[in-house]
Amino acid sequence: MDKKIVNDLYEFWTYIGETMGLLIDTEDYKAVSVLNSDWPKRVFAIADKADLIAEIIKLSGIGVLPDRITLLSPNELKGNPSLEISLSQKNMAIDLTTVDNDFDQDENIFQVRSRADALDFANTASISFGYKVDAEIVFKISQDASRVRMFNYIKNQEPLGCGLIYFDSFNNAGLHMIGTVPNGRGLGIGTQMTKKLLSEAVNSKKDLAVLMASAMGEPIYNKLGFIGYGELETYKIKRECC
Repeated sequence: MDKKIVNDLYEFWTYIGETMGLLIDTEDYKAVSVLNSDWPKRVFAIADKADLIAEIIKLSGIGVLPDRITLLSPNELKGNPSLEISLSQKNMAIDLTTVDNDFDQDENIFQVRSRADALDFANTASISFGYKVDAEIVFKISQDASRVRMFNYIKNQEPLGCGLIYFDSFNNAGLHMIGTVPNGRGLGIGTQMTKKLLSEAVNSKKDLAVLMASAMGEPIYNKLGFIGYGELETYKIKRECC
């Protein structure tokens, strides 16, 4: 199951890289190298080869590759003096045949369609996750609703939450970027957004819904019936000072 979950994420990042013309695709790894955004600035789909991580670190140091590496845990990167762990997430999935899809529709959730919508999404995501998300990337990938659907949670004209769904080539739905700004936390917005994305997945007749959960989000997904599997880790490559 871990492979299905991670495949969706890696395929999504690949899709973004191809759409934006920013994908680096080799037989040993893939990377999306973005200048004005921290998302999805990653090296991923890394082959299990000796000295490959050292090569990636070297190429990152000269600006050829991004300074973050994402891969499944367990791995051999803990203790590497050139790396520091920046994010650990739980891989989770739910069989969509078990979802009743009788969720109440929240009138505060709106699909991203315009550049203004994309800017709201990018700003909300940036605040929610603490890293920069570029509105141009959001707008471009939102234009093909057969692949990506993005949503804002807006109440009283204030953007409070965001979330998106990606339909991968294995008939699964990846739930990504589910976030809430500080002003909106504790109001159930993350739960409502997740239900909206699950409804989109069921209505699109997908097999599984998959996601990577933060420690904050995991209890929400457990209550909705998601099952936890392995973990995904992201490491930041340290820059030499002076």
